[in-house]
Amino acid sequence: MKKNTRVLREILYRVYDQGEFFMSQKSLAEACHTSMDTVNRTVAKLNHFRAIEKKPFGFRVSEPKKVLMFWAATRNLIEDILYVTYSPDSASEIESQMPDKTVFTAFSGFHRKFGRSPVGYDEVYVYADPDEVKRRFPESSALKTNIYVLEPDAHLTKTSKDKAPTIAQLYVDLWQVGGSPADRYVLELEQSFEAKPLEAFKKLIRK
Repeated sequence: MKKNTRVLREILYRVYDQGEFFMSQKSLAEACHTSMDTVNRTVAKLNHFRAIEKKPFGFRVSEPKKVLMFWAATRNLIEDILYVTYSPDSASEIESQMPDKTVFTAFSGFHRKFGRSPVGYDEVYVYADPDEVKRRFPESSALKTNIYVLEPDAHLTKTSKDKAPTIAQLYVDLWQVGGSPADRYVLELEQSFEAKPLEAFKKLIRK
């Protein structure tokens, strides 16, 4: 997982989940348990395309959408997959058998966060211990796969709630999965009031 992942996740977590637009590099480094150099390089990139405005003692996120799309475009979900396999069980049955500390993302994460799904799905993406998942769902000789285990980290666990990741993490993962039905889920996130539409943030910033 790239070093700047936690930094981008923390920035967008504060904006989308906590309504916080001003933050300092020091507070990000402390929250993410990463170096100031990593934070400064990430912030410099965001400043380059004017997603943020530098201020005394920190910066303000002026264009959350730019930060979100930067992360979505640079994220490498495939690189973070630790284990894949196939199960003939339904998605809901697979989800019910996952380890206790699992964080569900993509389709499963959307369902957990919003209590609904815009369209059906049969693939399950999780952040979990791959060995624990493998014990429940052994390797399969099937040509297709429907279980994808991604590398978890302490910051992801800390910012997740009810076994679902932050809204931004959910959006970025779905964006990376791509295709149908992921595109429908992405659209739902953009339009959903609960997901705090991007235009709403611009109005908040103007106040």
